[in-house]
Amino acid sequence: MDLKLLTKSIQNLSSSIWSHRILNAVLKGVAIYIAITLVFGLLYFLFGSLDFKSTVGGKTVRFLDYIYFSAVTFTTIGYGDIVPKAGAGQVIVFIESCVELTFIPVFGGFLAYKFLQRPNDILLTDNFFIRYRDQHIFLSSRVGNKGKNLIDCTATIELIQIVNNVKRTLYKREINTPLVELTWFLEIRLDGDENTSALQQLKTLMKNPDTSLIRTTVIGFDSNSGNLVHVFKYYTMDKLIYGGKFSDVYTWEGVERTQPNWANFNKVVSLTMTDQQFIDILLQ
Repeated sequence: MDLKLLTKSIQNLSSSIWSHRILNAVLKGVAIYIAITLVFGLLYFLFGSLDFKSTVGGKTVRFLDYIYFSAVTFTTIGYGDIVPKAGAGQVIVFIESCVELTFIPVFGGFLAYKFLQRPNDILLTDNFFIRYRDQHIFLSSRVGNKGKNLIDCTATIELIQIVNNVKRTLYKREINTPLVELTWFLEIRLDGDENTSALQQLKTLMKNPDTSLIRTTVIGFDSNSGNLVHVFKYYTMDKLIYGGKFSDVYTWEGVERTQPNWANFNKVVSLTMTDQQFIDILLQ
């Protein structure tokens, strides 16, 4: 195997394991384990409930020895150098064992979930846009992906109106793509004959802003784990704004992408007065 490829694979694995959310989960588990060990060590100490076989020869018993016994009990190691006394000692050991039987599988499952889950790295733009670009007008938004690639993705754009306390979908469009690496543009062309219905229903929403919504739903699969990823967002009419070209999140340098600049994710180029008039005429 190529050494450079091997090094990159190891770095990617390390980054995945010790990403912020994984490290945070591990540290929380360790902190809870230490707290439980200290609590039960204190109980053993207060009740004087341990028999120290290793103290023969005048060894001084310290508080740390009670913590040590609590730790080996919680982890089911049990070296046998310290044993609980009958009565209180046995009761405390029984309680600590029950806590351990609960904590280990719960924490293990939580950690596994953190490894497999997608964090909040699938982005939808803060606004929905009516964009004038390349002499055409589009209803559009953008999807951003900060994590592993997404495959077999479906996005749904719905124009919704609330009528008599009932949510009605006036128009729906599905958009599909086999792969989302960093960004994905969701667009419905409004000035084409094939989307007359979309334009008419958008006009209906804009005439009734207090009862109108646009919803975007994105479904795909994590390319590494195969887990389903699902995000959605509602937009009120005050989030529908005019704009031009989306600002670049990255640029190409030859066949390599530059480092993504996610600060540009929600930005579009401002329209000239002439471009804005084209949109106004279409939406009349």
